[in-house]
Amino acid sequence: MQEQIYEVASPVGSPSAQGKRLAPRLDTLEGKTIGIIWNGSFRGEVSFPIIADMLRQRFPTVTVIPYTELPLLTVSSLQPSKKAESLEAVRAALVQRRCDAVITGNGF
Repeated sequence: MQEQIYEVASPVGSPSAQGKRLAPRLDTLEGKTIGIIWNGSFRGEVSFPIIADMLRQRFPTVTVIPYTELPLLTVSSLQPSKKAESLEAVRAALVQRRCDAVITGNGF
């Protein structure tokens, strides 16, 4: 019988990801630009416009960049052969739109 080797991904992330600090939280969303990045799942086309409206009601001077104006970031776009290009497209779009914060995904 031939020995099989399996590669396992750690649920706590890669060693290179450990120790990185998150960006500081914004003190307010007033006057900020918030980008919405969708992963293509769980009815984002319904929930994200509602979230954007709620943000605008609570923070009248907030600017929301809808998911339709930013790159779609699906699981398939993060395959090893596409990941760097996909993430660079998102990064460039967020910089171009001068986003101060991002809402991502849309969980199950």
